[in-house]
Amino acid sequence: MNAKRHAASLLLGVILAACAGTPAAPTPSGSPPAALSPTPNPTTVPTATSAPTAAALTASPLVAPTPTAVPLPAPTAAPTPSSCVTLNEYVVVTGDTLWDIAVRNSMTLAALLAANPQVRDSRLIHRGDRITISPLDLWSSAETWSTAFGINERGQIVGRSTSSSRAILWQDGVITDLGSLGGSYAMAAAVNNRGQVVGESTNASYDGHAFLWQDGTMTDLGTLDGTSSEGQALQWSEAGDINERGQVVGSSSTTTDTHAFLWQDGTMVDLGTLGGEGSRRAAAINDHGQIAGSADTSDDSVTSGADYAFLWQDGAMTDLGTLGGRGSWALGLNDRGQVVGHSLTASGAYHAFLWQNGVMTDLGTLGGSKSEATAINNRGQIVGHSETKSGATHAFLWQDGTMTDLGTLGGESSWAFAINDCGQAVGSSDDPWGRRHAVLWQLDTK
Repeated sequence: MNAKRHAASLLLGVILAACAGTPAAPTPSGSPPAALSPTPNPTTVPTATSAPTAAALTASPLVAPTPTAVPLPAPTAAPTPSSCVTLNEYVVVTGDTLWDIAVRNSMTLAALLAANPQVRDSRLIHRGDRITISPLDLWSSAETWSTAFGINERGQIVGRSTSSSRAILWQDGVITDLGSLGGSYAMAAAVNNRGQVVGESTNASYDGHAFLWQDGTMTDLGTLDGTSSEGQALQWSEAGDINERGQVVGSSSTTTDTHAFLWQDGTMVDLGTLGGEGSRRAAAINDHGQIAGSADTSDDSVTSGADYAFLWQDGAMTDLGTLGGRGSWALGLNDRGQVVGHSLTASGAYHAFLWQNGVMTDLGTLGGSKSEATAINNRGQIVGHSETKSGATHAFLWQDGTMTDLGTLGGESSWAFAINDCGQAVGSSDDPWGRRHAVLWQLDTK
């Protein structure tokens, strides 16, 4: 894997990582299966298949056709709360107290009460009462560190075990190792409602490649090909998102730089740039085939090589501008065409933004100088993370003009990377002992 180009592509969390050690997020293909993928067998670690031939998966950037958005049906309405899967509910048993429940889940009593406004008296709970645990520690093993990067409407959650460097799928409390492409490292970035998972894995040659995992099998999606300035082959790619049609987006090495790609029907296509040398990554794709990411502009003397957020649609890449500074990065996109990310402001600070209908809006911070928005659902709920007044980094929910601190598992910092239409957000949080665990927040679904 070419470390320099790989580092350049991982823009998600780069600013907050420097301040608070945030795990780099990717900031998750062919035609979809005819039926919903079955739940993977948690007792069996899937093995990687042989990589498909280059002719089947890799398109040369010199001859690749201009990609076009696949005609898609109108997206369905966001799920109602009654149709959403309950993931973080505890049923009270005889002898329970709210204090005990809070301690067992690494929460303060105040945080537990805040997540359960139906509890009028903290001293009075009954057997059979249903208590919401938010944030919920998804992997509480004392020796394991983990981060969740994606969640679908079925409550399937994907991410990475940072202690073992493996891609993981969390479902119904069971953790499944998704295997690898033959190497020792893998991370899962996103999952769609068919249970298709995408991310990055090393192969037996130690190159990092984008993958699609489906029905227990991990498939290598190839690269855009690439050659370094020294003439060495560069074979690196990563997948960042997947929509319901199985279209995958991410970034890959090319003969000149790192470029965003769209993978569909067995072919990886270069999305081009905003006129500069590279397009650092395609971070998100919606069910209309619109793609959001960041790319170089043509005038590097003005931008000092900075990337600008883009929205790609029907073969054209549009610069979304900035909040007044020189540089912006798009990280999330919903089916309404709303884009979120972070941008430099005129004062040089990094702030989360919402872009819609040609206008980029500053979402502010939790009291510090930096913030970034990582995902937006079809209800317009936005999650991300921000510096607080104390200098820590905390996950946030932005809704109806208000940014709310989502708190932590009792430690100093937390990060949110994805949200579904059920108002369930995932990310990672420090616990009181300094370990970093994958977490789930249950948010307001009004």
